[in-house]
Amino acid sequence: MLSTSLQCPICSHPLSMTSKQLHCDNNHTFDQAKQGYFNLLMSNQKRSKQPGDNNEMVLARQKFLNTNIYQPISEHLNQVCNQLLDTKKNSITKILDLGCGEGYYTDRLYSSLKPPIDNNIELIGLDISKDAIRHAAKRNKDITWLVASGADIPVTPRSQDLITCLFTRLMPEGIAQALSHDGRLITVTTGKNHLLEMRDILYPSVKDQTLDPAASLDSHFKLTDQHACQHQHTLSSREQIQDLLAMTPHQWRAPAEGRDKLLSLNELTITIDVNVSLFRLN
Repeated sequence: MLSTSLQCPICSHPLSMTSKQLHCDNNHTFDQAKQGYFNLLMSNQKRSKQPGDNNEMVLARQKFLNTNIYQPISEHLNQVCNQLLDTKKNSITKILDLGCGEGYYTDRLYSSLKPPIDNNIELIGLDISKDAIRHAAKRNKDITWLVASGADIPVTPRSQDLITCLFTRLMPEGIAQALSHDGRLITVTTGKNHLLEMRDILYPSVKDQTLDPAASLDSHFKLTDQHACQHQHTLSSREQIQDLLAMTPHQWRAPAEGRDKLLSLNELTITIDVNVSLFRLN
């Protein structure tokens, strides 16, 4: 279902769709790409020619996530979302997955929603990477896929009932503008031991990379619940290890010696450690 909450990134007027084209009453138009997504990212919102993950990183992430090694994270998120949405069965529910990447978690969330909720869902997957959205749009045609900025989300103010942010930069002002007054924000962030075994190989000394989402969001949001999702998995091939590295910032942050050592392995047991946090507006 195409989201009814889209607004023009140029003039902020509502967008509607005719003949595979979004348009506002000021005659600004945005064509639907052949893959099914819309590009609402303006040139003045870009810090580079092609912002976000490049195609190589997107393909590596898609390949790795399709193995379902990270499926427990998805299932944990879906359970939390379904519990929140149980009270909204008889109304249209608007959900935004901010920084959705190539759409693995977004698609699984949509598929998990319990009837009759799923008949009234408007789900947006948004990412600044055109390459990511191009692949995401192939996963599910019932989701509205957007290339857009998370700092200036092209939806009507206070329109989204639920916003999810997984492993992405948190932009409190943009999120607060889009979230309804009684809406909820869910973040998924890395815990202390996330990929610890891989980082121990890559770096001479391992730093604590735990992200505290509450500290980043406290200007606009209050933390209401938080719990950990932890499990271990053994990567059984060099290919899986290579895909995991390629989809993380460690691909370019880690020293060459550490990368070479990691990629020489045929097997690696990794710890997956994330925190799922629930927020409401202050």
